[in-house]
Amino acid sequence: MTSLQSWNEADALELVRKCVSREIPSGVSVPHDEEDLVKTEVIDSMGWVGILSAIEEATGIRNFGNAWPADLPQSICSLAEMVCGSISRTAQEGVGENVASPSGATVEVALLGWGCALGSVHVEAASIDRECGLAPGTLEERAGIQSVCRADANEDEVTLGQKASELALQAAGLEPEEVDMVIATSATLLSFPSLSALLHTHLLLRESCGTLDVGGACVGLLHGLAAARAFLSSTRRRVALVVASEVHSRRLCSPRVPGEFRGLFGDGACALVLRCSNDRTRQGHVRLGDFVWGCSGTFASSLHVAMRANNELEVDFRGEALAGAALSQLACIIDDLEGRSGKRRDEVDCFAIHEPNPRLVELLALRAKIPLEKIPLVSRTCGNLGAVTCGASLCTALSRIAAHSPAPRLPLIFLAAVGPGLIWGGTYLH
Repeated sequence: MTSLQSWNEADALELVRKCVSREIPSGVSVPHDEEDLVKTEVIDSMGWVGILSAIEEATGIRNFGNAWPADLPQSICSLAEMVCGSISRTAQEGVGENVASPSGATVEVALLGWGCALGSVHVEAASIDRECGLAPGTLEERAGIQSVCRADANEDEVTLGQKASELALQAAGLEPEEVDMVIATSATLLSFPSLSALLHTHLLLRESCGTLDVGGACVGLLHGLAAARAFLSSTRRRVALVVASEVHSRRLCSPRVPGEFRGLFGDGACALVLRCSNDRTRQGHVRLGDFVWGCSGTFASSLHVAMRANNELEVDFRGEALAGAALSQLACIIDDLEGRSGKRRDEVDCFAIHEPNPRLVELLALRAKIPLEKIPLVSRTCGNLGAVTCGASLCTALSRIAAHSPAPRLPLIFLAAVGPGLIWGGTYLH
């Protein structure tokens, strides 16, 4: 490809037209260069994100088109002008500061067991469309979600977290009294005692077992894993239980929450059991690798959630900008994890990533050149599970590998997540 510095408007127009033609439905002609692609419904919002992603991949312009100016038509001409205007700025930007470096940890941490518990009420996409006041077919056609899992009247963050924890401990072959630390995360449980303390009580853990709650919303599970590794590496304790649990269906039920936002979410919990490991005690368990972290504050305004004085939830949601930023950052995390792990993405067995919606994951797989079958699409039938999504995807992957591998082996798995802020993180299991 010609270097970006030598590009002109004709080169940019040619590229943009190619990228647009990839997202236009079959049988629809490529529109005029000045036509607003979204307002005329030539493409939908996720198709627009796909166009931005394709241009970003082809040019190397980071976060191209995010956030799109409100007064600028979403047209081929506007896209070409933005390409030309971004070239000099992008040429001076580096690809990031996350490079491979040896870990300072002297203790390895292995994953012994995992468990997942989803809300027991299965709700089809058509019912959610009606409930949220959306046009028929909106959720499935635009987001790729066929159904979501919701908690029933007897389920909440604690009961779901307890169930997932019991499954994880059973898989690890450990008793509750062997747990030294519970690290929990939830964006939906807004009360005290906190989730970790409530789980401590319900699991009947010993009094000397510590508890810790971490934030991060969709990145919360990765925060929990990092905290667990630090805890196990710096103390004499041996076993940590990391739990994520979310019940969005009750927290997002306010009429102030846009239907196209609340319709995406499901309920569930996941739990992971970690233990200090060495060559003699590893016994075929995957180990936790290094982490990558960051915060792209430029896109913080894409999603803002706050409690009003009357306990009403207020949500400011800019879907296109958020989806575009999330897609770009997830692709960058995968790049960074290749450097951290020293492994190419084609060597990875599975990618357990956060899934804002299935269509965005499909775009990510195309852009990052990852076979879609290597990404367990839990959001297609469960919805966006927030902090639980990465864990549910990881549980699915590990169970599949255990069931179908002809001989015991240690898989390589990349984990990546982005959350409001725009905070992001990633790690790997090997």
